[in-house]
Amino acid sequence: MGLFFLVIWFLIFAAIAVILGIVSVIVVYPFLGKYRRKRILLLTFLTPPVGIASYVGCSIIAMIIFSELLNIDLGFGDTWKAPLPNNYQLVSIDMPENGSIYKDTDYSTEVDQVQQLEVIGDSVIGLSGNKYFLLDTKVNKITYYSSIRELQKKIADTKIALISNDDYYWAVKEKPYVIGGVICLFFTLSLLFFMWKKGLSFQWNHKIAEFFS
Repeated sequence: MGLFFLVIWFLIFAAIAVILGIVSVIVVYPFLGKYRRKRILLLTFLTPPVGIASYVGCSIIAMIIFSELLNIDLGFGDTWKAPLPNNYQLVSIDMPENGSIYKDTDYSTEVDQVQQLEVIGDSVIGLSGNKYFLLDTKVNKITYYSSIRELQKKIADTKIALISNDDYYWAVKEKPYVIGGVICLFFTLSLLFFMWKKGLSFQWNHKIAEFFS
């Protein structure tokens, strides 16, 4: 997802926020009396934009933090990245289904055209082009096999269960993204609660009046 798509998504979220704000005002208006009606309508209109903006902003910050801590990609852009044992990493550019395995310390390519993989202890097995490979990350040794049966014989104590690069990327990100989503939801709800509490308080109203007086 490049910069163009990020701008498109920003415009979509902004439009949705404004539309939801207007719809909320239309729905709430018939049920309001004259007491503090203007403030309630203003807060009602602001709730969707503030909620969406705070959740998206918090999510971006969370993805940046997780990217640095866990050595994964940001979640947007044209690069996919996920850690492998012993400072190796799986990296894809433009298309997640075509990846390469790098040594994180010197960024040298160990295996390219990776389409499927599985992590077994310190070893990474997978499909590279039309060949299967076994990468022992502990001793930096790569062995290729012409068929999955040959590879299975090499690791007879474990049944091979290869997954696509895309599934591996998301498997690595799933837990931190869930944690980040919960944190951002709590932050957003807290911010909206604070906005409504302050917006409806007389003290806040007096401060605004003093500011414009």
